[in-house]
Amino acid sequence: MARMSESGPARSDGGTPSTAIHDRPSFPYAMFVVLLTLLAFTSLFDFLLAHSIAEVFGVAASLTIAAVVLNSRGTIENNYLRILGVSYLFTAVIEMLHMLAYRGIGIFPDSSDLPTQLWLAFRSIQAVTLVVAPLAIGRKLSWTTIITGYALVTSAVLATIFLGLFPSAYVEPTGLTPFKIHSEYLIIGLAALGGILLFLRRSWFDRRIHHLLMAAVVMFILAELMFTLYGSVYSAINTLGHLFMLAEYFLVFMAIVHTGIGEPTRLLYRELRDRERRFRGLVENARDVLFQYQMVPERKLIYISPVVQDMMGYSPEELYHDPYLMSRQAGSSQGSAIDAILSTDTESSLNTVQVIRRDGEPIWMQVSTAVIRDEQGQPVMIAGISRDVTETVHAFEQLRLARHKLQLLGSLTNHDLRNHITTAAGYLELAGRSRDEAKRSEHLAKSRASLMDMNALLDSTKRYYDLGQVPPAWLGLRDTVFQALSSLDMEGLDVQVDLLDVEVYADEMLVQVFHNLVHNTVNHGRGATTVRFRCEETDEGLHIIYEDDGPGVPVEDKEAIFEWKYGSRRGHGLHFVSEVLAATGMNIREAGKPGEGALFVIMVRPRGYRFISR
Repeated sequence: MARMSESGPARSDGGTPSTAIHDRPSFPYAMFVVLLTLLAFTSLFDFLLAHSIAEVFGVAASLTIAAVVLNSRGTIENNYLRILGVSYLFTAVIEMLHMLAYRGIGIFPDSSDLPTQLWLAFRSIQAVTLVVAPLAIGRKLSWTTIITGYALVTSAVLATIFLGLFPSAYVEPTGLTPFKIHSEYLIIGLAALGGILLFLRRSWFDRRIHHLLMAAVVMFILAELMFTLYGSVYSAINTLGHLFMLAEYFLVFMAIVHTGIGEPTRLLYRELRDRERRFRGLVENARDVLFQYQMVPERKLIYISPVVQDMMGYSPEELYHDPYLMSRQAGSSQGSAIDAILSTDTESSLNTVQVIRRDGEPIWMQVSTAVIRDEQGQPVMIAGISRDVTETVHAFEQLRLARHKLQLLGSLTNHDLRNHITTAAGYLELAGRSRDEAKRSEHLAKSRASLMDMNALLDSTKRYYDLGQVPPAWLGLRDTVFQALSSLDMEGLDVQVDLLDVEVYADEMLVQVFHNLVHNTVNHGRGATTVRFRCEETDEGLHIIYEDDGPGVPVEDKEAIFEWKYGSRRGHGLHFVSEVLAATGMNIREAGKPGEGALFVIMVRPRGYRFISR
């Protein structure tokens, strides 16, 4: 599908103003009226010539109609048009024989009965077709079945005629036989029934085409009515019947051939147009974003479905004007996303990327693309589908975090708490056995300390349980730091906050991160008098830096301090800090020099922060 032009999509009522069937010029109709007038005039002087011209026109029109329909068999699914086209192919053969059998041509023995029988044969087949074709609409019917059926019927009818089994239709000098007249009335009745069925199935056709086909049925009926009235094959009524027949062929020709040639993309019937509307409605109303990106002669976005505005906040027109806008919102440089797709060894790719909406909200999108190449293997187009999978990504992240928390809490339950319980129970037992008051007090104090450690561990389990319970949000960095400092006793500690006016996309427990960093300095930064918060933007993203002037962290402990079982602080402090940050894709490292103070660097990915004042 290509991008719609500014004039909009084709009208569903029959086409655009320049190509609508309703606006066809009247020239073909005028020329046909002239042809009928000349033919009627010619019949006054040479009936055989006029009749031959009429029959040649009829045969040519029939074969043309059949050729158009048969050559469109890959796209035509309307069984009415299928059957009509095939019927004209076989009836053209009988009509040709009818013309050649006419008295004076010299191909067959001069007789008025043979051409009349052949005429009755092919008009009967056409009348039955008018009834069968509407009934076949919407049914499964192959081209092979239709062609085989008409071939068998045509062969059987011709065999009965040339073997002398077909009843007489014209006897000289009396004229038409009762069989011929009654057969014509039957043909008229079948044609009328076919017209009623065609009217009832009008929703399957373009309105103009349906009108032309209905008019053709009327001409068919009028022609047959004339052929019940003439007494001589050279009579004016016979001529009038042929003129009605030509009008019938002309109308079918206009409905199928002229319309098909004039509007090949519209096809010939309502079904395909309805299918187009249904497909367009599916694309335009789908929750997924469909797009096409043209590679030659220039790179540009040629179509993107309107739902992109709901998903991203950008209108299709904005994206047409700036085709790299979407990739920039995904953190890719201009054209790099396209080049990455083209550089893959496969013709299709599937990637999940984070994109920033117009309102600043980050979402996750799953992008499926396919490279379309020309005959030389050169890429000419990239087609793709983008789907919002934010909820799915968050669900997987919640699952990952929950599994991690279960592992930590399981370790806590099975190991740490069990050890503290055993220790507390042991000291209580020793206190109960000891008769020395000083020893008893010492044992009780150690038991109490173990119970306090158990309480601290249980507090940490509560913090881990709360982690990730609330979706991440944009948090002001300064406000979060000041909130963390407000709950700490920092007497004698000089706190400096030198932060940019920036927001970070983080878990709401980010405040606990800054609280724990300062708390770590207060409890373990012996001699520390100053702490400082600052940040700087780098090629990697945003660095949030916390530093103090304490003793620092030994080189061998720089990674271990973030582990669950570091020292005696199981589940506390810095390990929890790293867990909170990891929940939104951030990480932390210690980069200070031993003896010169601690320096913690929190790294925020490029799509995880935004400046408020920019």
